[in-house]
Amino acid sequence: MAPKAGYLLLLCSLAGCTMGPDYRPPSLAVPDHWQAEKDTGPNLKFATSEKLRTWWKSFGDPQLDRLMELALTDNLDLKMALTRIDQARADRRSIRAELFPQIGIKAGGQRHQNLSPIYARGVRFNIFELGFDALWEVDLFGRLQRQLEAASADLEAAEEEHAQTLVTLTAELARSYVEYRNLQNQLRITRSNLEAQRHTLKLTERLFNEGVGTRHDVVRARAQAENTEAQLPTLEAGVTATLRQLEVLIGRQPGTLDGELQATAALPVASAQKLLTSPAETIRWRPDVHVAERRLAAATALQGAAIAELFPKISLSAFLGLRSTDVETLFKSAAFSYSTAANLLQPLLNFGRIQAGIDLTKAQQQEAYLIYEKTVLEALSETETTLTRYLKEEVRRQTLARAVADQRESVRLSQLRYKEGVITFLDVLDAQRALYAAEIELARSEAETSTNLIAFYKALGGGANSVSASEEIAQGTS
Repeated sequence: MAPKAGYLLLLCSLAGCTMGPDYRPPSLAVPDHWQAEKDTGPNLKFATSEKLRTWWKSFGDPQLDRLMELALTDNLDLKMALTRIDQARADRRSIRAELFPQIGIKAGGQRHQNLSPIYARGVRFNIFELGFDALWEVDLFGRLQRQLEAASADLEAAEEEHAQTLVTLTAELARSYVEYRNLQNQLRITRSNLEAQRHTLKLTERLFNEGVGTRHDVVRARAQAENTEAQLPTLEAGVTATLRQLEVLIGRQPGTLDGELQATAALPVASAQKLLTSPAETIRWRPDVHVAERRLAAATALQGAAIAELFPKISLSAFLGLRSTDVETLFKSAAFSYSTAANLLQPLLNFGRIQAGIDLTKAQQQEAYLIYEKTVLEALSETETTLTRYLKEEVRRQTLARAVADQRESVRLSQLRYKEGVITFLDVLDAQRALYAAEIELARSEAETSTNLIAFYKALGGGANSVSASEEIAQGTS
């Protein structure tokens, strides 16, 4: 018995041997600073991870905060991401179980007939069995261990995908909310201008009836009012569509938010202070980069599992129970039986199947590395682009705000000059039309500024791990 025990001990000690390359996280050179930093000004400072986690609170909008709470609880994309974590966790448990002996209950009967010329021909006999059957594949060359490493990396990638879903969800919800308020604001401006234009139309009609004005003035005033009125249906449809999108994001039926968000509110505007993170911190923070890195780790481990297929597979089996040629004597003490066996299977001729599998996993590992490298480059590019867009749009917004103030003064002065007979009514209509266009453009710029800020927070990886679901992940991971 001692030699057998020593042999088993040797197999167990060798079971830690693994084939293939050991994974090392790649290190890519990233810039020390952003190219757009020269345009940031003194107000932009480096943000903390805590601020990025709940970045939408910087807008100071209670309704946005409430919508975000609902989305973080009931959004369906978020729930689907959690189910993918459960799938990856179950897959890892399944692979881990293969490292241990599989024990089952065995019951059966067999009918044999001897046809060998060495013994008497035609001898028939039965074998009945009832007991425990065990089978263990010794992972001598680390095939299962590498598969377990890959499954663990896939699980971590699924968790990072959940974090990326949070990033996307929070940005999309905030963007839709800003768009909703923007359309409401444009609708308010349009209705206000329409009311002023209708008042102007009544004035021109009265002057025409009194013989002071011209029919041309009346027609031009009516056309301008009708053109403005024609903008209302498009804006109203946009408001409804954006509201429906918000309801989808929070996992609610259409019409749920009609009462809550019906009243017009100011467009949410956030402070630009404490906005930046360094390029290296951004790469470390972004979940999509982590996903790509974990997929690379999984691909590297699977390459080792494929290489291990070249080596022998060793399995040990055992039976403990009752075995007899007669059912009547099966439950007697004389029927007690046990057996052990060891099997070795060495691949010999498989027409290149194993080598093809190795080549496949090697190519997949190379692709995973290129995907990781591309993800890093896209993260840096996205951050640079969104930062520049935010900074430039903020400058544009400030310029448009001054233009609107000047245009309002121009309308006031043109009305005074028209009453004095210095200019024609056409000049008044042109001033009103220019004011309306400037106000709409300012409203759009204000929304674009907030939207660009949201996009920049998203590019920084803001919103990751912003929900208590991450605690559920940590508790469920084993």
